[in-house]
Amino acid sequence: MPRAPLSDAIAFYDDLLKGDVLRRTQELLQRTSEAKRITYGGRVLAHALRPHFVTPEAHAELRRAASAVGQALEEVAARAATDAAFRESLHPQGWEELLLPVDGGRPGLATIGRLDGFVGPDGVIRFIEYNPDPGGPINSHHLGEAFDVSPAMEAFAKRYDVVRPATAPHLIPSLTALNARAGRSGPPNLALFGPPGPDDSDEEAVYRDYLEANGCPLRIVTSEDDWTYANGVLRVGDFRVDVITFISSVGFGGLVVGCGPDHPVMRAITDGAANFMNGLFRSTMLRSKTLFAALSRMADEGAFGAERDALLKKHIPWTRVVREGMTPRDGARVDLVPYVAAHREHLVLKPAFDYGGRGVTLGWQTDADTWSATLKQALEETWVVQERIPLVKTAWPVLDGGQVRYEEWHSDLNPFLWNGGRPEGFLVRLSSSAMLNLAQGGSLTPLVVVDTGKS
Repeated sequence: MPRAPLSDAIAFYDDLLKGDVLRRTQELLQRTSEAKRITYGGRVLAHALRPHFVTPEAHAELRRAASAVGQALEEVAARAATDAAFRESLHPQGWEELLLPVDGGRPGLATIGRLDGFVGPDGVIRFIEYNPDPGGPINSHHLGEAFDVSPAMEAFAKRYDVVRPATAPHLIPSLTALNARAGRSGPPNLALFGPPGPDDSDEEAVYRDYLEANGCPLRIVTSEDDWTYANGVLRVGDFRVDVITFISSVGFGGLVVGCGPDHPVMRAITDGAANFMNGLFRSTMLRSKTLFAALSRMADEGAFGAERDALLKKHIPWTRVVREGMTPRDGARVDLVPYVAAHREHLVLKPAFDYGGRGVTLGWQTDADTWSATLKQALEETWVVQERIPLVKTAWPVLDGGQVRYEEWHSDLNPFLWNGGRPEGFLVRLSSSAMLNLAQGGSLTPLVVVDTGKS
């Protein structure tokens, strides 16, 4: 039978939000958020009373796009490990050369990653960044579980077939697969390196609780001096360490800067006695926004073949490293810096190595003098310029004084990539601002696939 519009399903769900159903749904979401620490800096992240609904067809297209872009990013990162000239074209920070001999040539380290993107008015998702060590899978899982058993969703599911793509349940199998590639069975013994940053303590606690509850022993290590490596075994005290990771950039920086090549951690990783989750060299390369500039430029130049080039250009906005010179743009060649100076309404400037939205300058929200000053800074440092993605605000139900009120919010769609690039599950953020980072006030809601054919 023909499918009803998704808008009908949204209207039906929203109509359920009244009386006892509304009250009990809100109470459950609030109670779960507090009990499971679905928070950021102590701020509860669940505000919307509705999940983000997509059709099965849209879900399949999102996964196809994520797989294509993720595969291309992996190819670029792998090439960077073997091609010094290409690596230099990505404007590395300097750490990369130190980490290349540690694990740069080791395959199979990709455990979890996340592409961050937006669906435009044309229904096409465009990815703007990749996070090789992402937050969010466990919070998204806990919030999704709360929605699953909420009165509103239970009533909704009587009319529509619904599926919530899993996030956190893929974490332990992916870690176990990483451990198996090192010749060990079962989930690894995991060490979280470094203290959490001020914005990461909530997430660290969530990770710790989830991993330990699911059979993955771990230790949190805050000093470079706590490690020993002997007889092919890396230890913290008497705890054997199979896999090292971190929650915050503080931990990553401490590991990379504080642990030289003779440190027990670096020797163990180099010998293959332990692995860094997602790879030290790989993570350092993939966290740079210059990789999106490389993909965009290479697709414009026909590097991937006609079909893949078209797919990448569809799902990645035009992106370049900010440097003097000519570059392809919309079938022509433009002088990049004057072009960026003259087209701020359609462009974004971003520091290549920052995160959490810091330094991101939206041209359409910036005056000419500020744009000019930021462009000058971008030329002196390593920044990228990226085509503006048209964003859509939609109405989301929230509780206000016992009644439903609707807020006009932007949303993003950020698929997780597991165990070498398999797309499963999403982080969905909501915000009144075009900057949807949790650090800047964003909130969360789960993604749910709704088959409207049942109604």
